[in-house]
Amino acid sequence: MSRQQNSQKQHPPQPAQGNQQQRNPQPPQPPKSKVFNAEDYAKPPHLTKEEVLEVKQAFDIFDGDGSGAIDPQELREAFEASGIKTYHNKFIYQVLGELDTDNSGGIDFEEFLHLATAKVSDKDTREQIQKVFNLYDWNKEGRITWDELKRVAQDLGEEMTDEEIQHMFKKADLDDDGFVTFDDFYNLMTQKEYGKQ
Repeated sequence: MSRQQNSQKQHPPQPAQGNQQQRNPQPPQPPKSKVFNAEDYAKPPHLTKEEVLEVKQAFDIFDGDGSGAIDPQELREAFEASGIKTYHNKFIYQVLGELDTDNSGGIDFEEFLHLATAKVSDKDTREQIQKVFNLYDWNKEGRITWDELKRVAQDLGEEMTDEEIQHMFKKADLDDDGFVTFDDFYNLMTQKEYGKQ
């Protein structure tokens, strides 16, 4: 094969210019942003369109930049606006990891709606709350003492004053017996009873 034939094989012939119209491909269009429709999320009679709209209003408050997802910085700001100090990024990313079911790096509206409307009355939830309670119950006595709560806060790296820990403890000790029993803890977590503020 000659050098000229070889070079022709490497470079395909260019289309002739003239009478042939060249197709100018259109640049790709950005995806159209989906308009929010509460009816897409409503599941009557358990979740009405009006309830979806209320949850959407709350979501939009947290989603400060309007991106459609609550990112780690927005989550931190939401906690701090609620009076929850977040000294460590680890806490924010643990919460995000629990709620971000599609691993997108943020909490989208569907995940937020699931959180806001989750039912906490089933057996599995009670077992999950029992596991969390057991983490705090260092002495395995079936109750959490003030000292145990303080120790857990320190082990988690939370910089809380004794007054803050005492306030948390009093809020959880629904029957005011000086201990947080599993029933106290369960009722607080499921808001079946409202404790002292």
